[in-house]
Amino acid sequence: MIHLSRWNIGLQTKITLYVIGIVVSVLSIAITASRLVIERQARLLLREEYITLVRQIGAGIGTLEELRDRSILEEELAKLREIDPEILLIEIFDLAAGAPHLIAGSGKAVSGLSPLPGELEIKTILRGDPVAHLAELRGQLFWEIQAPVRIGTQVSGLVLAQISMTGFEALVARDRLHAFLVTGAVAAVILVFLVWYLRQRIGRPIGSLVAEMARVEAGDLERQVSIESQDEIGALAAQFNRMLLRLREGTDAVRQLNESLQGRIERATAEVNRRYEELVRVNRRLSEMQLRLADSERLAAAGQMAAALAHKIGTPLHSTLGHLQRLKRDTSTEKREERLKIIESQLERMVQSIQEVLEKVRKPAPRMAPVEINPLLQGLLDLVMPGLSFRGIEMRASFEERLPATLGDNGELQEAFLNLLTNAMDAMPNGGLLRLETRSIDGAIHVTIADTGVGIAEADLEKIFEPFFSTKERGKGTGLGLSICRNIIRAHGGEIEAESRRGAGTTLIITLPVRDHETK
Repeated sequence: MIHLSRWNIGLQTKITLYVIGIVVSVLSIAITASRLVIERQARLLLREEYITLVRQIGAGIGTLEELRDRSILEEELAKLREIDPEILLIEIFDLAAGAPHLIAGSGKAVSGLSPLPGELEIKTILRGDPVAHLAELRGQLFWEIQAPVRIGTQVSGLVLAQISMTGFEALVARDRLHAFLVTGAVAAVILVFLVWYLRQRIGRPIGSLVAEMARVEAGDLERQVSIESQDEIGALAAQFNRMLLRLREGTDAVRQLNESLQGRIERATAEVNRRYEELVRVNRRLSEMQLRLADSERLAAAGQMAAALAHKIGTPLHSTLGHLQRLKRDTSTEKREERLKIIESQLERMVQSIQEVLEKVRKPAPRMAPVEINPLLQGLLDLVMPGLSFRGIEMRASFEERLPATLGDNGELQEAFLNLLTNAMDAMPNGGLLRLETRSIDGAIHVTIADTGVGIAEADLEKIFEPFFSTKERGKGTGLGLSICRNIIRAHGGEIEAESRRGAGTTLIITLPVRDHETK
């Protein structure tokens, strides 16, 4: 099946085929119509000529004796057939007896045609009129013509002739061939001229315009199309040149605008980057200061507590010491009992002072509420992230989805986990890997904080949760952080465990209970 839409026929070819089709059709119709008219007229003219010839034969017979002289008539008819070979049969009949009687004849009857006249033809002949009939047998045309033979004013005989149209048809066929050749020659001339004209006036200008469009599409906006005519093609080229001019102007404007915007974007980007780096530095310093301030606050609080405690118990302690020294020298039992009562009262005063100081520094009761551990840890990571980046520490966090909540004080838990993260960061001053994971195991929440820092010696591992014990350099730790963390974790019903090896890092595992369903 042929798909016309797939044909790649150019406009010039389409116009040429269209015009050639019209010209050939018009010429064919005109020549065919003219030929049919001419052929019909020629047949009629040939018919009239043969009728006249047959009538002349009949007119050449003037008497009944001449009509019935067979030898002379056959001789004349034979001569006539020699002159015109298209006459296949010619006969002369005597009608004096009423029925046709063949007198003389020459030639052979055409197969399929009767050599005798019919009754209707005889009646027409008797009225003095000729009869002409065109017959087609086996693709060939034959004229059958009959004319009366008058003796005086009476029709006494009949001349019958069967004439072949082979020569005439051959002439017609030759004329048809000539007409076809003329039509083809005219079409070829028109085709050549039309192709040349379309190529010069349409094909070449459009091809040039298409080539320039391709160059413009490739980015060459400086092209111009030459205008070679003032017709529609020339107008199209002129419009294309104007369009290119507008396009160049627009492109230049866009390029200038892009350059201006690019410059602005680069300056704005540089300013944003500078501000961002400055913000990172400030944030990093702020984080460091917050961590140091927290340590300082804890140290200050411990110092204040120690100073208050020393002030409270200093006087009774000195008094007790004095009485004890004098007690050694007293020999009186009553005096010793009196001093012992004084010492007992001073000891009770010291105990009361210590309880008062502890009561003052004791933390308020925690405000228990459901706490989501994952968001809490993520917030702490955001807080210490500048410090991690500053120390070159890689952070890997893995939080279990749908981790259940625990019941606790959000602030105290933040303090505990922040202390643990800070210790891990301090253990990796030259960078390392900090891993933070959360999982729920057997109805408990497990939080793992692992670092690849300096680690803790096995002998010190059991002491790290004791107050004022620190493995850090002197002046860099109070020794209270891990102790406070363990107290907070235990206050929430949990536990904290440590695994460490010197030079391989430390892993802290914090276990917290899942929130009780009754407290939800």
